[in-house]
Amino acid sequence: MSKRIKLTAPAISCKHCAMTIKRELGPVEGVKVVDVDVPTKAVDLEYADEAALARAKAKLEEIGYPVAKG
Repeated sequence: MSKRIKLTAPAISCKHCAMTIKRELGPVEGVKVVDVDVPTKAVDLEYADEAALARAKAKLEEIGYPVAKG
């Protein structure tokens, strides 16, 4: 069963950011759907399990879009 979460990545500022995030998170194992909303700086993920979520967060950090804490 898939899970969904909305993460906030304050570094998102434009459509290019959104395209980069989608391109980089798409192949992450266990990540099923990636949607990015630029105005709210949100990354909506559908993922398989907690390990997939951890991989997605690590990838966001790696590409310069760390998830806001809290």
